[in-house]
Amino acid sequence: LKVQDIIACSSVPFQFQLPFGITRKPMVTCIMSKALPVLVVVVSSGMAHQIHRPPLRSNQTAVSSNVSSLGLLNMEETFVHHYPACERVPDKSTRTILRLLVPNNHGSTAMSSVLMSSKRLATLCSTDVWQCEGHKFLESTGRGSSGDEKDIDMVLRIYSRYWKLKRPVLLEKKTKWLSLAEKEDTDFIQARPPRAMWQLGVTSLQTAYIIMYKPICLWPMSHIVVEAVQRDPVAHAMEELKQLEEQVELHKYFRSVNRPVLVINYADLIWNHHATKRRLEDFLPCLGPLDMDFVPELGVDIFPGNNFKITTGVKTFGKHWDPKECCNFAVGVPRKRQPGECLRDDNRPNQEVDWLGGIQRFLEGKDRMRLHLAMLYLDAFAYTELP
Repeated sequence: LKVQDIIACSSVPFQFQLPFGITRKPMVTCIMSKALPVLVVVVSSGMAHQIHRPPLRSNQTAVSSNVSSLGLLNMEETFVHHYPACERVPDKSTRTILRLLVPNNHGSTAMSSVLMSSKRLATLCSTDVWQCEGHKFLESTGRGSSGDEKDIDMVLRIYSRYWKLKRPVLLEKKTKWLSLAEKEDTDFIQARPPRAMWQLGVTSLQTAYIIMYKPICLWPMSHIVVEAVQRDPVAHAMEELKQLEEQVELHKYFRSVNRPVLVINYADLIWNHHATKRRLEDFLPCLGPLDMDFVPELGVDIFPGNNFKITTGVKTFGKHWDPKECCNFAVGVPRKRQPGECLRDDNRPNQEVDWLGGIQRFLEGKDRMRLHLAMLYLDAFAYTELP
């Protein structure tokens, strides 16, 4: 969809439903396309939805097939719930490699701390490197430079020295070069378990993924991101767009090859912890009950070189931040399939914070639309794949 083919309309009341039954406020801004016989509806929260005129009659089909031509969703299939990444009583001959695909400064440490509350999960924290990130350890030992494709057999041999291999789920955080995850997935599946695993009777490996994204208006919660916005807001906005689109493409790929994948909104991790706990436990039943306020213990779960940033549990951390006051964010209601949203605040001088957190205004029109579509896609899965 080309920018020159778009004509903006005035705000109009319009009652409709987003993909998979997600509900939204009725006040929207419509955009007509001269190139396609569809109506693009941009909701006040920054979400976007495309439908034929008249609107779809059933919320079982996501949106019209025309949107699939733009690469947003496969609109011809109805929604089905994800399947678990492991069995409640896991096969002793199989290990699940759980990969967190979360960009830097987007909450990967917080998610890790929740998962670490299960003693059935193995981490790479004993490598004593920054934030327990495997790629950092590989770089520190000279076994892989930044962003290079790795020899997965070699990686597994090294990781097996630090993972507690008797545990059914082996965690790896991936916070950089997310685009390599697709190639690495194939390599992990085709890899032969290293000798350390064979000695324990492990004969097969499977992968599972958690993709966690962060609403763009939550940037004030990280001093590192605040500095990045102040330094070069355009570059930061484009980086956010790039990361969101990478997560969208990875999710599409994992679904296409039937890999277990769960999408989590960071805002739900800290403010809707009950629903997030249920979703995680439903996705990873082999981990057993999870503690949303777990704090990793130094010398047991984490080590000095990890420089772990977590000093309170996720549940307690969320109580220290008022979403509206800090970020002009309205928390979603998962049981109603209603996503959280970055609110517009016309009362703030110079629009310091607007409906995408003061960052979207640094993007050109076509890039803003790309951002809206990426957020719509991720929200669609984060608010419907519920137990």
